[in-house]
Amino acid sequence: MSSPLPRRAHQALVRRLADSYRDRPDGRVTNGHHNVNYVVPLGWTLALLLLMPFRTQVKCRTPLAGVEVVPRIWRSEAQLLSVVTRYLREVPRCVADFGDWSMHAYRAGQALSEVNPDGPVDDDLMRSFAEFFARTAGIPEEELPPRPEGWPKSGESQSFLDWLIDFTEEQVHRPNRGRFEMLFEAVGVRSDAVTKFKSDPDRPALTSRPFCLLHTDVHRANVVIDRGEVIVIDWELAIYGDPLHDLATHLVRMGYDKDEQKRMTRLWSEAMVRAGREDMTACLDADLGLYLDFEYAQSVFPDVMRAALDLPADSDENDFNAAALKVCRALRRATEPLKLADVPDERQVARALRDWHATDSTDGRGTVEDDQVREPIGTDEFTALADWLTRTADRCVLFDFDGPVCRLFPHGSSESVAQNLRDLVSEHGLGDRLTDEVRKTIDPHDVLRAMDQDPLGQSLVAALEVLLTEGEVAAASTALPTPGAAALILALKARGCRIAVVTNNSPKAVAAYLARERLLDAFGPHVYGRTDQPSLLKPDPDSLSRALEALGSGADDALMIGDTVTDLEAAEKAGVRFVGYARDERKAVPLRAAGAEVVITTLQPLIDLVETGPS
Repeated sequence: MSSPLPRRAHQALVRRLADSYRDRPDGRVTNGHHNVNYVVPLGWTLALLLLMPFRTQVKCRTPLAGVEVVPRIWRSEAQLLSVVTRYLREVPRCVADFGDWSMHAYRAGQALSEVNPDGPVDDDLMRSFAEFFARTAGIPEEELPPRPEGWPKSGESQSFLDWLIDFTEEQVHRPNRGRFEMLFEAVGVRSDAVTKFKSDPDRPALTSRPFCLLHTDVHRANVVIDRGEVIVIDWELAIYGDPLHDLATHLVRMGYDKDEQKRMTRLWSEAMVRAGREDMTACLDADLGLYLDFEYAQSVFPDVMRAALDLPADSDENDFNAAALKVCRALRRATEPLKLADVPDERQVARALRDWHATDSTDGRGTVEDDQVREPIGTDEFTALADWLTRTADRCVLFDFDGPVCRLFPHGSSESVAQNLRDLVSEHGLGDRLTDEVRKTIDPHDVLRAMDQDPLGQSLVAALEVLLTEGEVAAASTALPTPGAAALILALKARGCRIAVVTNNSPKAVAAYLARERLLDAFGPHVYGRTDQPSLLKPDPDSLSRALEALGSGADDALMIGDTVTDLEAAEKAGVRFVGYARDERKAVPLRAAGAEVVITTLQPLIDLVETGPS
């Protein structure tokens, strides 16, 4: 009988198979504010390795890079779940953690947000919530992952609330004030609102209460009902602190009315007493109000920003009015805690959103400004492209990612990632296998390719791929949107064009960026990036061929937008049309020299063709 795989080999095989599952085009996509989730069934091999039944559904969970608006004291949700699932057996466990993403068991019930998005909640469900909070409070503190240095100790309730307030000011409000200054001022949120909330002399100090594990995000989308059982999912925002904070966030985020809040509070208190945790209910009536004030105060910032960022590029009056309703609701709740004066009405807020939307250009959704250089469109090649695009619904457009969609590593920031890869190579005694050119390159792909082509270096390819992916996913949070890219993507999608991303970057980084910019739904599963075989990177047409097959498109009906000569070569090998994108003339020269017939330095001509047709 053969011996089992060594532990490291087992982990590597699980990772490789799991990556193929996460990136498969038929996975069902579910998005939230904090993660992208793909739900897929397990095949025989991976199910056997994970000791799970064949065809069991699992959830491939990738954290989103983006603006941090809620605290996270534990970066590894998987580490926390290993403790939680020992005490709350109904919570889906993490079956494999890969650092940059993880695979979880999947509960196939219905989210409460689907069956009851905003209606009344009955006492039976509230009792289930109350029991959940009491059971969560019973998870032993000593088994939880370590807290950050300086974290308030159990019983230091006022220090805990002060930490939450400071986080709101230092990590949410202040970093985003610049971009949203005009909008915040227009809706009456002063620049000193948070600091004055913290120093309010009329606000009494909190009573000391024992701390426990807090979920902090028990709302309708995070509650699954499966055959009558209530399961609370998504623990990435869990923290350790005053239990009244968990109750307050639940009361607010569930959308309870005043009567429901009172009933839920009573049931919570009764459940805590039954569980022998009466000390956690100390001064409930007085202190719960302080935590509710904080929840209403802090939520005004993410609520206003999300309402603004969710506006479509071509927003109409209905879009602005709908966004204004959300903002006004947040303002009404924050009026007393933040002592807001002259709170605007919905008409005034809609106007403020319209003004902000017209001037904000940092999200890449708008079209290129009129005073920017536009490409001459009178050439024969461009006229032929215009004629080809008239049948948009029959066409397929393939976007390279880094360049035409965003600048993943602006200002040479890829150099640190390339150095990390070189350091790993040196740590394994293979530094002398790198050529002088690879030692100096700022492109990490050059290091990956070099090791893949070296007989000794091939053993490092998997580890280098993981390191490169981590760097790219991190870069996705700060990538600069290409002006006009979102407008072109949405215009093509609106006209029935099939679109995909074909890239040498990791699909995880692409998904993180697209989710950040709210463009993931436009592409769906059609992101075709780097695999575990560096030899298939462009100029090999592999990613293009996979995209064409999945989209059901022939090469004659496809166009690629790329920014490098390798993109052009891949397009030629795949037999598809090519448009070169170069953000300046310096970048355009090598594309033209390599034979690209159409090279543009702004996406506006393509936007005009799609939206209005050839002139």
